[in-house]
Amino acid sequence: MIERFTVPSADEEAFRAAWEAEAQPGHTLHRALRADAPHRFVSLPDGPRHGALLITGASADLGRLPGRQGFIRARVFGELAAVEWSSPLMYQRAVQAGLSLPGTLYGNESGAPPPGEGAPRS
Repeated sequence: MIERFTVPSADEEAFRAAWEAEAQPGHTLHRALRADAPHRFVSLPDGPRHGALLITGASADLGRLPGRQGFIRARVFGELAAVEWSSPLMYQRAVQAGLSLPGTLYGNESGAPPPGEGAPRS
């Protein structure tokens, strides 16, 4: 399930701390890349640790995404779909190439590094 959160910018730090304290195992937190997004944060199970996440309607035409440069995967959660991109730039390039997929673009906010990352290197 994708959870959406409306958080005033003044409350972001407190929200992040509360989310970290109560986060469900395996869920990741993502912050909208635009300040005017109606839902500044979303959480979903097994979300991307890097890149960009587009939250769109489940009725969107997701079948034309495979094969696009930068597209990783799309998953449907009820009324919403989570579309993973390698970066915000690759999503923007797809839009410039004619992709029409409305939604809000997010970046990862979860503090935990992906498996195998964050460990000291010798």
